[in-house]
Amino acid sequence: MALFINRKSICFGLLLTLSSFCYANSTHNIYMMTLSVLSYVKWTNENPTLCVVENPTTSSLFNQTFSQQKSKFKVALIIATDISSKTCDAVFFSQSNPSFEQKTINNAANRSILSFSNNNPDCEIGSVFCLYSSKSGNTRFKVNLDSLAKTKIHIDPRVLLLAQNQE
Repeated sequence: MALFINRKSICFGLLLTLSSFCYANSTHNIYMMTLSVLSYVKWTNENPTLCVVENPTTSSLFNQTFSQQKSKFKVALIIATDISSKTCDAVFFSQSNPSFEQKTINNAANRSILSFSNNNPDCEIGSVFCLYSSKSGNTRFKVNLDSLAKTKIHIDPRVLLLAQNQE
């Protein structure tokens, strides 16, 4: 067991030192990809809440997806200024630029908030997970390892190992 933990630590450390972000590819849509990533997080809250920032359509689609999958996650639609008073375990941005994402995350009541975006192609600031659809229709994601380290959230290293070094 100790050897397994050390390998995880070494792999995660190697990923952190090689690049500030990584990416991965999947045939899932953005909603299923987000749910998949959320399922690899060690949550302290038994029923974590995904807050969707200022997009009722996206919030509704997350509710539908999570319900169909019988997920334990709750979905809440919020406006960005409410993040300082809402209990969000994760946040999803769909219409914001990366600077706005970063400012909103910094104002969150929960300092250990996992963030997702589908409007942050460079993934250098802002959200931890940046999702987008490739020309082939597959959903891809990048991981901003700097943002992830700041959250102090434990994500199963297998998610990070799915990502390939972009450089």
